[in-house]
Amino acid sequence: MSNGLATAASGLVALAAMGALAAARARRGRPYLADGLLVAVDGPADPVAAAVRPGFAGVEVAVRLDHDTRPPVLRLDCLMPAGEPAPAFEDAVLEPLAALVDASPLGRVHPRRAEPFLLLVHADPGTAGAWPPGPRPEYEALDLLLRPRAELLTTFLGGRVVPGAITVVLTGPYWSRADLLGAYERFAFLEGRFADLEPGGLPVTVAPLVTEALGARLGWDPREEWPEFPAEARHILRALIGAAHAGGRRVRFVDVPEGPRAARTAFWQELRTAGVDLIASRHRGPLIRFLRKPTNKGRKHRAEPGRMAVADELQVNGT
Repeated sequence: MSNGLATAASGLVALAAMGALAAARARRGRPYLADGLLVAVDGPADPVAAAVRPGFAGVEVAVRLDHDTRPPVLRLDCLMPAGEPAPAFEDAVLEPLAALVDASPLGRVHPRRAEPFLLLVHADPGTAGAWPPGPRPEYEALDLLLRPRAELLTTFLGGRVVPGAITVVLTGPYWSRADLLGAYERFAFLEGRFADLEPGGLPVTVAPLVTEALGARLGWDPREEWPEFPAEARHILRALIGAAHAGGRRVRFVDVPEGPRAARTAFWQELRTAGVDLIASRHRGPLIRFLRKPTNKGRKHRAEPGRMAVADELQVNGT
């Protein structure tokens, strides 16, 4: 009887070991979603884990300044149970990212990946009318949190961009360009518009990512046109992406249909075929499945545009 129990116990241990090995292999084999961006502006409260575990190249979060504390605390702007405060941006985003970098042999968020992890930070205080000129308090609070972690961050220093493990990009209309343009040293960048590709626009060292609404740029509402994608719109889309890549910038579009599912998938495929750098969505599961599909994985869907300060430092030439 004792021999039988020992044999059973040995079998259970072996099965457990096999399960652990299989789980470890699954984690190691999880594909990196190089053009995937999780939009977590409404949550969850742990956006880093939600984005990093499935392999997304970046995450977009929303922040707000909590003036009920002294000093004010920069918090995630996400849905929370009644009476429960939103987590602090430092605790929910910066600390988890720093821990991942510290645990990585390469000093990166994603093991075995050299390119920086994209952290997009959106702010919309909800102020009526135009925002007054001058420094934004949210930016000042964010800058105070980023400076102690300078060694982790892609940094603009004295006219050049020094790559880091994490690249912070400020998204949305609230942020003031003046906060970044005059800085000798800074730890964040802005998302630009296609107008910035023209003379007098923001240089790539300030705005390495170009973001615009798809329908507004193409002159039609994508939510009303599916499943057809007009040939003229396809031509404009590819020309815009090509121009941004020629200037060393990456591209993403917003207002891409989030439903119905057929429309969403069709537009993601159009964007990927056109060479867009980032496909962003709140729909985590569907986007993961789309990016992992065998027909999509590993596809060389774009040329080699200038990366956001990954391989080389970008010099400012007269800007």
